[in-house]
Amino acid sequence: MSTTIKRGTNDTTAVNTTTATPTTAPIEKEMNINVLQKRIHNTVPQIKEILRLIGYGIRDSMNLKYAVHRVYDSTVLKVNFINCIFLNGIIFLGTYLVYLYWVSPMISYLLLHFPALSNMFSIIYFSLWVYPVYIFSIIANSKWYTEIAKESFKVSGHQTVSASNNGILSSIVDEIYRNMLFGVILFMSVIIAFIPYTGFINFVLITWLYSFWCFDYKWILRGKWSLLQRITYFETHWAYMFGYGFLFTMASFFFPVLIGNAIFSILYPLFIILAVSAKPMKMTITDGLLPKQIPIFFIPQICVNVLLKFYVKYQNKQQQKSSSSSSSSSSSSSSSSTK
Repeated sequence: MSTTIKRGTNDTTAVNTTTATPTTAPIEKEMNINVLQKRIHNTVPQIKEILRLIGYGIRDSMNLKYAVHRVYDSTVLKVNFINCIFLNGIIFLGTYLVYLYWVSPMISYLLLHFPALSNMFSIIYFSLWVYPVYIFSIIANSKWYTEIAKESFKVSGHQTVSASNNGILSSIVDEIYRNMLFGVILFMSVIIAFIPYTGFINFVLITWLYSFWCFDYKWILRGKWSLLQRITYFETHWAYMFGYGFLFTMASFFFPVLIGNAIFSILYPLFIILAVSAKPMKMTITDGLLPKQIPIFFIPQICVNVLLKFYVKYQNKQQQKSSSSSSSSSSSSSSSSTK
């Protein structure tokens, strides 16, 4: 009799469990629908906030009057900025425009029946003047940009943090990884440029890259964040950062490469100065459909990590070959000595 009672209780519990699952499924489905509806409802305020953050970034990047005053009040900023204008605006861009719109048409007209000579003159001009000056400007600009960032950081009342030995080593590693990351992004930009109807994607990518370059000087001088922390901060402030780099990219993106790079080199010091005093803002409405953080550097980081893994494997193979060759040579020398 007792056994039948136990079986009866088991049956009732089984019935209860089987009848409970159909009732919980609609509840969970309804909860998911409510969450989705809430996220859709909050997407419109999210879009408004994103547009507002982009506007804040554009507003901060338009304060060129403040940057000019900073340059005028500081001798170090003034000297380095004049050097940038003289090298990039007069020596490089000026002579290139004179050649492009005056010398080249005149030579083409004079050598109308000898197009090979005209092309040869262009090759000689670019080889002996344009590209050497361009390479020299890249090297000189990097030094002047660093001096401008340090001085504007100092004038704004900030103090640079002196790194320890371990900090210096990690900063060197970060700098190598950073340059590789930027190289991959620029290579991606070149590939995207050859794909039809992708001009907007390339523009957005370059805008974020220019904005990161402007703010990265300030973050490095603070000495508090590693490269990955700086990337995370940038990706969580993606809307503001896009707005900050928008006008900068507009000023140079649609020109030919050499002209656009010269314009970039002239304007870049001003945007570095503005980035030092800028205060980026991030999204506060995070329960909508739009992401709080956009992994802008995700694909470049994967590419760099793959390259580093291949490099480490290659170095390990080379070390194994050298060690095996040295061991074989030592063994042969020992056998010859025993003989």
